[in-house]
Amino acid sequence: MIIGLGSSLSVPSVYSTVGKVSTVAPSIALSFVSSISFLGFLIGPPLIGYIAESFDLRYSYGLFACFGILLAVMARQMKVFSNKN
Repeated sequence: MIIGLGSSLSVPSVYSTVGKVSTVAPSIALSFVSSISFLGFLIGPPLIGYIAESFDLRYSYGLFACFGILLAVMARQMKVFSNKN
């Protein structure tokens, strides 16, 4: 539930920020971000299962929590970058 809440709050922000980047056409930027997100939905569950089998379920969720923090930092950097232009 917490992962879904975080995704539902961050995805619109990421799409909005990417659409405002002036160095790339909005259609290309949005399709690129959509492709990456769909790839994440396809790869995420098997990767969580693999890490959980190899180590522990807590480690797999911890890794994806780190990915979420990285996503937030990258989105913030993109927002700062788009405001400079």
